[in-house]
Order: sequence, then C-alpha cells, then structure tokens
Amino acid sequence: MGNLNIIVGSNGELSLAFVCESIFMTELELTFTGEYSNSLDQKNRLSIPAKFRKALHPSNDRTFVITHGFDKCLILYPVIEWAKVESQLVSLNSIKNSHRNFVRSIVRHATHAQYDGQGRVAIPESMCGFANISKQVSVIGMIKKIELWDPDVLKAHESTIDDNVQSFENLASEINF
Repeated sequence: MGNLNIIVGSNGELSLAFVCESIFMTELELTFTGEYSNSLDQKNRLSIPAKFRKALHPSNDRTFVITHGFDKCLILYPVIEWAKVESQLVSLNSIKNSHRNFVRSIVRHATHAQYDGQGRVAIPESMCGFANISKQVSVIGMIKKIELWDPDVLKAHESTIDDNVQSFENLASEINF
C-alpha cells in the first residue's frame, strides 16, 4: 500500500487525509500542460519552461529525446516516456514493410538531449529545418510529452482544426471531463 499523508489546517484540525500509491504518484508527477512562447539562442538552444523542468521526474536525468512529430513540429519525450514508445515500436513485425518504414520514420530522427544548468536544450539544425523553426518557438505541453512549433506553422495548422469541430465532439464524448 502507499503512504498515508495527513494535512492539518492552521487551527490543528485534520484538513485532508489520503492514501497515495507510489506508482500512482509517479504517474501524476509527469504532466506537461500549457503553452509558452520562447526563442532559440544563437546556438539553437531552447530554454525549457521551469514548470516543465519541475514536472520532469528525476529518473529522466534532465534528458529528453527529440524527434519529428507527425505534424510539422518537434516532440520532446522524457527518456522514460521514450522507452515506452520504443517498447511499442519493437512489438511491430519487422517482416512487414509498412512496419519497418514506420519504425524507421520515428527513430531515425530521434536524438537524446540533456538540458544544461540554465534549463537549455540544444535543438539540432536539421530538426529546426523540419519544423520550420528559425527563432521563435511555441512550446506546448501535451501531458506526457512536449511539442515545439514555429508560431506561424502552428497558426496555419490551427486554422485547419476549425473544420474538425464535429470530430472533437465525438472524441470528447469518449472521455469524461
């Protein structure tokens, strides 16, 4: 079982008692939410928002795996999350051409990057080219991963989303808000 945490109010009365399973807490620690505007420095380094650095579990050793997104963006996976991606990719059948091509398209661009003492991670030039990122970057939390977008590319992408309102409603009905 987990740890019992008791929070006592200022007047000494019990305010809240709850049991947290340690595995559940590990799951909760890793959440990236929100959008931040940032810019690359002259060495293509991007400052990871402090909120995201705090959400990164220590077992990741300040390391992300950067790869191409399915959209015209880059994705930063914490190392632990990337291991989950790899375990799913390895389960695909390497005899099938479509499976090999899919795995290749995902992992060939993946590179490990550790952020420095100032919270900056170096983004490879080729990756910036893929996502059309030159200076300004929209940094978007996607719960278990982070997306990096050129703001103009993101704006163009969002304009196509308006046409998908019905599909959003269908997806929203599949989960509980």
